[in-house]
Amino acid sequence: MALLALALLLSVGLVARWGQAALASSRAQAAADAAALVTLATADVAAIQHGVMPDDAAAQSAVRDAGGALLGFEVHVDDGAAHVEVVVELDGQRASAAAAAPLPQAGSATGGPAG
Repeated sequence: MALLALALLLSVGLVARWGQAALASSRAQAAADAAALVTLATADVAAIQHGVMPDDAAAQSAVRDAGGALLGFEVHVDDGAAHVEVVVELDGQRASAAAAAPLPQAGSATGGPAG
């Protein structure tokens, strides 16, 4: 009987740890997604078209607000779109995310990412 109780206790402990790891991974991914999206949402697309890329301030703030750290940040332009890629660490978990926003065509009146 004691062996069964011990096995049950160990199983519950393993499930609890797995749940905590899954939650931490989910939180890290949410922070990475937010960092990538907020970078494009606050970017000056007219400046991007002229080669002035956004810095990582908005991404840093989003990740810091979630309790994590921004480990990687890259912005580039290709195929008429601005692309941002981030790597985040939060609660011991790493996650990455990417987002893209089309740049307006010449003569277009839009100024932000499509959404």
